[in-house]
Amino acid sequence: MKSPNSLICFYFVRSLTFNHCGRFASTYLRRKEPQAIPVDCSKPTIEVRRRHPIFSSMKTQYTINDDVCPPMDPGELKKIVQKHCSTLDTFLEKKPIAKHTQEAFDEISTFVNPEKPIILDSGCGTARSTLLLGEMYRDHTVIGIDRSFVRLSRSSIIKGGETDLLADGTVPTDKSMRPFQAVSSNVLLVRAELIDFWRCCWDAGWNISHHYILYPNPYPKKNRVKKRFYAHPSFPLLLKIGGDMTVRSNWEGYLKEFADSVEYAHEFYSTSKSHENSALPYLEDARKGPFERLDKSFAFTNFEKKYDNVGERTFELQLRRSISSAR
Repeated sequence: MKSPNSLICFYFVRSLTFNHCGRFASTYLRRKEPQAIPVDCSKPTIEVRRRHPIFSSMKTQYTINDDVCPPMDPGELKKIVQKHCSTLDTFLEKKPIAKHTQEAFDEISTFVNPEKPIILDSGCGTARSTLLLGEMYRDHTVIGIDRSFVRLSRSSIIKGGETDLLADGTVPTDKSMRPFQAVSSNVLLVRAELIDFWRCCWDAGWNISHHYILYPNPYPKKNRVKKRFYAHPSFPLLLKIGGDMTVRSNWEGYLKEFADSVEYAHEFYSTSKSHENSALPYLEDARKGPFERLDKSFAFTNFEKKYDNVGERTFELQLRRSISSAR
């Protein structure tokens, strides 16, 4: 009679042999003789890879709709927004302002006249929209904010081998990479954390007349929904800093839920005795919802230009402050 140890060794060696043969067989079966592919010399041999819409309801490859990303459950979104409204102070206490953002705000404050209307272009990217806004509102101070120095400088930086060079061929210095840049007499670009910069504006009591949020990252995946502006803990702060808001996106559902979030915030504030109703001024426009952008005479951002070129539909949500908002 064989001992238990010898049986274990036997089955162990047998399993090794079987696995080895199985791998060998699978490798052998995967091998195929190369086959000649007929080539039509009358056609170009270069294959251009294109992305195509997945769903029939997608107009272009960039389309995001309810088929691509189903809308949130209204009850769930309402719960998220109203929780953030009630815990804003706690959120701000636990989130200190980033050092580089505070330094950037302190430096830029010397260039900003608080009595002059201020326009914020949040997440301005390459600052195309900021420059256009500066031309449109010459009597305002227009501030473009983005966390990435590379994006802010993309229009003036070119690749020079292993080093990024400025447009004049020089290597960027500490001065050229400072946290802000005065582009013109009324346009400033700032490298800062967006939410922290909003907080600095609120603490300083700046007079924000307009606030543009153009084509923000929509975070379409369900597990990242709280990164969307309207479902983020900072959403009540966005309402508090004021200004007539303009939000654009190629995802109409994003703007609809943004507008719904304003209504959910109003419902919370209207029943709270310890919070100011910062959603009330926007309520009238929020109830109107977004509309399709039909004027394609010019594009505010590079994303917008790309969408216009391929025929992608884009939408706009206007949230203008109105003292006559219904309660």
